[in-house]
Amino acid sequence: MSGNDGEGDNPNMRKFELYIKASAIDKETKGSCPICQQFFMITCLLGENQEDIDFKVFTVQADCPPKNFASGWSKKYPVVMVNSARNKAGQDISGMMYDTFEDLETFFESINKECPELKRKNAPNISAMTVVENLYKHFNHFIAGQPEKALVGELRKLNEYLESQDTKYLVDNVLSFSDCHLLPRLQHIRVAGKAFRDFDIPKEFTYVWRYLRDAYEQDAFRSTMPSDQDIIFNYEKKACNPPKMKGKGRGKPTLEKFTYTMDVPEDILNGLDNGTASTDGGAPQEEEQVPVPEPTPIVETEETLTAKPEEEVEHRVAEEPEPETATSVEDKLDSEATSVEQQQEPEVLASEEGNEVESTTEEVDEGKPNEAQDQNTTVDADEDKENTVAEDSPIETVKEEKTVDPAPNGDVVGQVETS
Repeated sequence: MSGNDGEGDNPNMRKFELYIKASAIDKETKGSCPICQQFFMITCLLGENQEDIDFKVFTVQADCPPKNFASGWSKKYPVVMVNSARNKAGQDISGMMYDTFEDLETFFESINKECPELKRKNAPNISAMTVVENLYKHFNHFIAGQPEKALVGELRKLNEYLESQDTKYLVDNVLSFSDCHLLPRLQHIRVAGKAFRDFDIPKEFTYVWRYLRDAYEQDAFRSTMPSDQDIIFNYEKKACNPPKMKGKGRGKPTLEKFTYTMDVPEDILNGLDNGTASTDGGAPQEEEQVPVPEPTPIVETEETLTAKPEEEVEHRVAEEPEPETATSVEDKLDSEATSVEQQQEPEVLASEEGNEVESTTEEVDEGKPNEAQDQNTTVDADEDKENTVAEDSPIETVKEEKTVDPAPNGDVVGQVETS
């Protein structure tokens, strides 16, 4: 792979070669080294944004290095070999080889003129790196057999950080140095974690999923990604359990078709599209508030409805003379009707809007003579009258409950429920 071909005549071109580990399966395609992918991504991003960058990328078998690595090579990958270039100070660095992490970082910063987000030492990247620097370490402990608690804790910290940012990625709406560090390792967590420990990034970490979804759309991440098979093969000797594959068993990796996991589960994707997490890097949209239905009013009992009028009834009884005791059921009924007419003439229930509700008298069932004979006072008659209202006007579940003001004649009629 190469970048900015055809610009070789420019004397200010920075030409170099990047050597990364080859696949442990086919010995040719990109290997699963996360550090190699990290600097591969930085190389691609510099090539996209600077016209004076000309690079070539080679995959190399770890145990069979090129001949030009014979002297001074640290036996680590990736490796940069400079063909022709000058650093920012104007020094000629042609023929130099960089193979340690610190040397590689120094080289890429020396040729970086237009992409400050790709420099590790700028303030936003320093802040972001403190959030993600321990994630991969806890994943390696997890894949070796430790509980997932520490790993989930690091993912939660990442999710909260992403939620606090007003950007698509860690520090900006374009990929930065910290993204190039995190994304290869996050892909290993997703693929190898599922294969060896049946671990999935929790669905409630919606900002991590949004971050992955947006990153999968970037060529610098997609084109530098190793296959799922290479990632799994890389952890077979480190993992506490063999990989859990679909079917009867796992075949030879060399016979498997390479796959690349870059999907987001459909239910999570639907949540992101519906506003669970903002798609433009902004703050999350507020979820639509579903109105809570009002509780059905509880029908008050007969005892509750008559609680307020009782005090007035007792007061009126103290002022009025007692009627004569009824001698028969018919006489009792006549006397009771007469007493009601005299004491409540006419009794009108007035609402705030001026609507009138006429009170009703009791229709006595002839099958209950014994109860009528046992009532001898005006208080009993009043109670029968109130019971008559309650019995003849069944109270149903209602939508509205109003408190009625005292009637014009001074009688308190309590609460009236209107249907």
